[in-house]
Amino acid sequence: MIDLGKFGEEFSLKGGIKYIFIIDPFITISTFFASHKFELIYSFSILFILLTLVLGRFFCGWVCPFGTMHHFFSFIFEKIGLYKKDNSLQNFYKWKYYILFFILFGAILGVNLSGYFDPLSIIVKGFGIFLLPVVSLLYKYQFLPYGIKDILFYYILGREEFYYSQAFMVGLFFLILLILNSYRQRFWCISLCPLGAFYGFLSKYSLFKINRKDSCNNCGICNTHCTVSANPGLDSFKSSECMLLFDCIDKCPRGSLGFSISTKKSDVDIRRRSVVISSASAIAAVGLMKISLMEPAKNQYLIRPPGSKPEGDFLALCIRCGGCMKVCPENFLQPAFLEAGLIGLWTPVGNPKFGYCIYNCNLCGQVCPTGAISKLTLNEKKKIVIGTAFFDKDRCLPHAYNVNCMVCEEHCPTSPKAIYFEDHNILKDGKEVTIKKPMVNPNLCIGCGICTYKCPLSDKPAIYITSIKKGGIV
Repeated sequence: MIDLGKFGEEFSLKGGIKYIFIIDPFITISTFFASHKFELIYSFSILFILLTLVLGRFFCGWVCPFGTMHHFFSFIFEKIGLYKKDNSLQNFYKWKYYILFFILFGAILGVNLSGYFDPLSIIVKGFGIFLLPVVSLLYKYQFLPYGIKDILFYYILGREEFYYSQAFMVGLFFLILLILNSYRQRFWCISLCPLGAFYGFLSKYSLFKINRKDSCNNCGICNTHCTVSANPGLDSFKSSECMLLFDCIDKCPRGSLGFSISTKKSDVDIRRRSVVISSASAIAAVGLMKISLMEPAKNQYLIRPPGSKPEGDFLALCIRCGGCMKVCPENFLQPAFLEAGLIGLWTPVGNPKFGYCIYNCNLCGQVCPTGAISKLTLNEKKKIVIGTAFFDKDRCLPHAYNVNCMVCEEHCPTSPKAIYFEDHNILKDGKEVTIKKPMVNPNLCIGCGICTYKCPLSDKPAIYITSIKKGGIV
């Protein structure tokens, strides 16, 4: 929830989206490999590593919110008959380990791709960038009861409208992962999730596992009801795949399965050649992505949030979770398409077509889970320059048509104002009139974009923001 406060006061968060990531060692490790930086608060993820070494892969079955969604959709798809339950062991489960190797090796080479595949990042991004705009449209067209509107938009979310340029692409990715459950139950969890693969490696060594008792007659019922094809009734039981859902224990007619201490260790059946291919693919992908970064570094539309680290460090730290975009009160922050090259897909960029950076707001730094956006005080944030405004004098009403317009100057938040007027005396209808022509002082402009957003020429504003800063202006 966002507390908008009073005019001139600092905005604050009543909750912490970023704290969901402190239970995610995959994000912690991959971000550390890519940036060589570690936030102390993420040492909490060590607790989940230790718990996994004791209990096994409990996170996937009992904690992960994205896993819960997949379990729910698997249940729905089975009930409506979109697929027949098939628990036969398939090699799909190996894919997630190759994805894990690919991401970690890429992180070692300085490219952090974890946010595209981490389940916690996907669910935050999916809800914040895709589902919230959908709900916002329902609100706009009066499809929601008033009671729900008040609770949802005023007390929980803090604002009514959400618009994101990449909402369709993010939503499509989010929905495809859910629809895959119509092919095989919990397909993402079993076959694609790199966090699940990380916990799978750890659970090989867990102290507690599901064990067979001597009373087992090898009927195979437990294997039939195993959601994740771990096959607890066979000697080839894969504890690395077991999510501790305990369906097998419940369905065993003889009570021959139990969850107890075990010294037996099951290996993850991963081919060395496949690991080498994953690593080589990471090298090739990193090379292509870094080449794609060269030109976008000069892109005029690459406007980063205030407090962002230098571009290289920013890309290594940012996990593309969308948290900063979700809390931006005026919708200024948008998921990038190719403004930062392929490597920067879905990272936050400022876009004044959608909104503007509020002068007394520093929420993006408060919510960033990895430090890609520094947490600034309000006074520090007000001094940060993210871009510079320029006039298109062929479109600006005072410059092009000798018509007075003061909208941009009125809304400029800096003190003294970055937009000022130059008086020009002209003859109009036989009379001498004074036209106030707006100008930009680049030494005062911070690039907040409010002038662009408020410009009355809404189709193509007569003032625009580029990523160039004071030092780049001759």
